[in-house]
Amino acid sequence: MNNIEVLVTYLIIGLSASIALSIIAVKAKVIRRSAIPQSVLVGTLVTLSGLPSVLLFILFLLYATIVTRLGKEPKVKLGIAYDLEGRGARQVAAVGFTPSIMAMVSSVTYAIGLVTVAKIFLVSYVASLAATSADTWASEIGVLSKSEPFLIIMPKAKVTPGTSGAVTLLGELSSLAGSTAIALTYLVLAAAFNRSPGWIKFNWDTVNPSMQVILLVLALGYLGEVMDSLLGALTQPKYYCDRCSMVTEQEIHTCGSKTRLIYNPRIKLSNEDVNLLTSLIVAVIAVLVSLTFSRLLG
Repeated sequence: MNNIEVLVTYLIIGLSASIALSIIAVKAKVIRRSAIPQSVLVGTLVTLSGLPSVLLFILFLLYATIVTRLGKEPKVKLGIAYDLEGRGARQVAAVGFTPSIMAMVSSVTYAIGLVTVAKIFLVSYVASLAATSADTWASEIGVLSKSEPFLIIMPKAKVTPGTSGAVTLLGELSSLAGSTAIALTYLVLAAAFNRSPGWIKFNWDTVNPSMQVILLVLALGYLGEVMDSLLGALTQPKYYCDRCSMVTEQEIHTCGSKTRLIYNPRIKLSNEDVNLLTSLIVAVIAVLVSLTFSRLLG
């Protein structure tokens, strides 16, 4: 098969497999029923990029599901256990839009012979996954920290765990771990598929994950989490609980007291908006860095 035929084959396989896997994901409480259309679209676009890209995405979801289910009881008590019943449509779109587009562009450009462009967008695909992974690990593990979180733009303020822009040392270390997990998985998959037939690895045929590329993915993943925290802190309203002396995003604090508004941003973004914007920024930075230092890609 030539590359165009492989692309069409992956499109058909991807659509069928994504429908089946989305139904399984609903039953496993990874996503909610309302998120099936978004899940099918993301899965189909990622599949265009070949089996290694699909495996990387599945492992990314597996890692995210595991860390989300850590510390169930404390999260329920804090009122931040939203994702234990599965991610909703907006969340799936926010998490999957950027990497799926990067994967699609990489596969299409590879199919038409633009190998260098395909390589650049493949690195961008991996970097955007690393950024989302870093943010998920920081949020889901960091909230379990025994030390008090602080707002990234107001380090001296005591903050309710789970507040957008709140950080802890455990959360930042977890962020690095989440980004590292994707970078190392990328490295392992590239090595595993190195000798596979071209139609199996498809655009991963361009991959040469040198140490520079791995460090780039790791660094951009962590950078994405920091940007996510900054954007969350700057674009979402903050309230103050006089009873607990804490900053929060809740109009009624977990203690039951009514809070007062202390920060009302001109530009308001939801968590999903912030996640999407951050992954887009990381993807664009990855493309620009890869274009500037294309020799690092091998």
